[in-house]
Amino acid sequence: MTTIMSDVIAGRIELLDPLARGASGSLWRAVDRRYGAICAAKVMRQRDGAEVLRFVREQTVGTAQGLGAHPHLLPPYTWVAEDDTVVLVMPLVHGGTLAGALDDHGALSPSLVAQLLRQLLDALAAMHTSQWVHRDVKPANLLLDATGTGAPHLLLADFGIALHVSDVRLTETGFVHGTPGFMAPEILAGGGTSAAQDVWAAAACALEALDPLPPRARPEPSAAPKRVTDALAGSADPAAAPLGELLRAMLATDPARRPSAARARDTIPRLGEPLSAWSRTAEGEPFEVFDQIEAGGELREVPLDGPATLAGLAPGLHERLQARSVVTGAAVGGSTAGGSAAAGSSVSADGRSAPSPDQRPSPDPERTAKRPQGATELFVQEPTPQYPHAHNPAPNDLQPAPAQAPRPRRGAWVGVLLLVISLLCLIGAGALVWTALG
Repeated sequence: MTTIMSDVIAGRIELLDPLARGASGSLWRAVDRRYGAICAAKVMRQRDGAEVLRFVREQTVGTAQGLGAHPHLLPPYTWVAEDDTVVLVMPLVHGGTLAGALDDHGALSPSLVAQLLRQLLDALAAMHTSQWVHRDVKPANLLLDATGTGAPHLLLADFGIALHVSDVRLTETGFVHGTPGFMAPEILAGGGTSAAQDVWAAAACALEALDPLPPRARPEPSAAPKRVTDALAGSADPAAAPLGELLRAMLATDPARRPSAARARDTIPRLGEPLSAWSRTAEGEPFEVFDQIEAGGELREVPLDGPATLAGLAPGLHERLQARSVVTGAAVGGSTAGGSAAAGSSVSADGRSAPSPDQRPSPDPERTAKRPQGATELFVQEPTPQYPHAHNPAPNDLQPAPAQAPRPRRGAWVGVLLLVISLLCLIGAGALVWTALG
């Protein structure tokens, strides 16, 4: 009988099944062993130092002002690395991408496009408020939750080239980031990064949903407003006219004339029941988003808003190390008062022997998980700010012992006594000199 061994990266992420493969790496269904839950793992190879910065940037988006918990954003909640392999870890979304949905359904109704655009703009407004620019908004990066015949739920993903306004620009002069067909005209002309380019790209995604075209058939950016007019011409959908006006404003050649993501979002009214009135294709068929990924068996899944709500959440790596460093720092700062400590024990700041190794708290099982022989764990990054436990006190077994008042030392009293005797001698000598002179 042959046993298939799964790959475990950095002792934490167990790869199960490949889901997709692209130029930058592969996407897997995986298990996050820390939580015992199914997740998605984007596996990439580290080729140079600049890519490490990209991995850090992509995970950092999730920790920025709670963006990881935003209902329409799906940044990684952590990343791990082992040897030359880096894995970005995020919740698993079962409904595929908007690009895949357009391949399956064709063009969508203006009302449905308006609602999907509203969700995308809500995500971008949150990013822009936190001073992040996505820079690669396109249908392939817009994921859909598996809602079946229910209301569609869109999530913006892939933050590999996202840029914060405070980031150091490492891009070479003349090099353009983005995807043809969804890049604002000022970016193609070599202009600087701004939130307005995401607004343009969001409108281009909406236009693609109204009028899907093969990549090579998409016209130049300057032709996008006319394409909107042509796509909506003659439509009886009540959302067609206001949607066309909004998209043409968002596709303005001058970035300064485009509305902000928040302003554009607020011009689109929310639609509720009945779904049949708006959640449909251009042909009038119901728009359905079914589960495209095999179920994970008995294992739970990491929720779309991250692992913070999972039961039994343990302190993060940063909290564990910080708590342990306080205890260790107290022990290292002390000194022995009566010779060396007993074998197998250490000495604390007040001179007492610390517990022997077999009395100390047992190590975290996740940190001692078995790794493939010869593998070297390089780094595990935890997003401290987004989890509730980040502000909780450390476990009791990691709390440092209460500090005690230091005991007086005999050498200190001897020094004080000698100083007093010296002062008395000086006073006596001064008195004799004064008498002799008198």
